[in-house]
Amino acid sequence: MPAEAFYDMSKMYPYDLNGILVSEISLCGIIDNYPIRRRAVPYESIDLYANNNRTFRVYVKTPNLDVVNVAGATGVFSIKVTKDSSSPVIRKSTAVPSEGAIGSPDAGELFFYIVPSDTVNLDIRQYVFDVKVTLSSGKTYTIVEGVINLQQNVG
Repeated sequence: MPAEAFYDMSKMYPYDLNGILVSEISLCGIIDNYPIRRRAVPYESIDLYANNNRTFRVYVKTPNLDVVNVAGATGVFSIKVTKDSSSPVIRKSTAVPSEGAIGSPDAGELFFYIVPSDTVNLDIRQYVFDVKVTLSSGKTYTIVEGVINLQQNVG
């Protein structure tokens, strides 16, 4: 049985450094989903260390887990203090090369890049986030949401 790679290095942001512990989070986002237990999209809880680089890889799929081709799409990753906050404390878009990218469109792959300057002035606390995708058809979907626990480094 051949060994499988955990991730494809050719899809990584060129300045990420990876060691034994991978600094990437993979999420599966669902378009046009129906509510399940009061939630219409997958919900994730993520730990993020302040002043660190982090890459978020999001796979866009249908409720049947079929891949959505994201050619011509735009993804937006937003972090807010609360859901009711008027503006995000961090906003990343695949339309801005330094913020994010479309990976492999036929694999439904989006990347978002968190850099140390994004979190340097944030309080150590829990934040909320979501990922929205606007497909080439013009339809917009919130595909994944959750909380980010911003943590202080040990050293």
